[in-house]
Amino acid sequence: MATNGKFEIKQIDDASIPEVVGIKPQTAQPSNPTVTQTVQEKFKAAIAELDVERTALVKNTIENLKPGRPFDQAVIREINKIETRKNRLLVSRFAAMLKKNEPGIMPIVHQIIDI
Repeated sequence: MATNGKFEIKQIDDASIPEVVGIKPQTAQPSNPTVTQTVQEKFKAAIAELDVERTALVKNTIENLKPGRPFDQAVIREINKIETRKNRLLVSRFAAMLKKNEPGIMPIVHQIIDI
């Protein structure tokens, strides 16, 4: 459902964004493009690591399903924790990109808000 068309961007404190998987938000625009590449590579690696962890957990759970054995609900909680960490990482990346006023990020954020 669409809102009234006004978008509000709240300022957040850098300390409130959790440092997930060792990624730290940058405060200044780097003058060296290789520094930006390493941040992007770290971000992609962190997302990939979370995906691998979740996939391994799901595969292990599926392999352990046997008739007569009760399903372990703790697995669902663990998968949800991994998904939460991934979502927090994505949100912190969007926040960092918005803070730097990177081109092309504003339309993406507006589309996400509309959803």
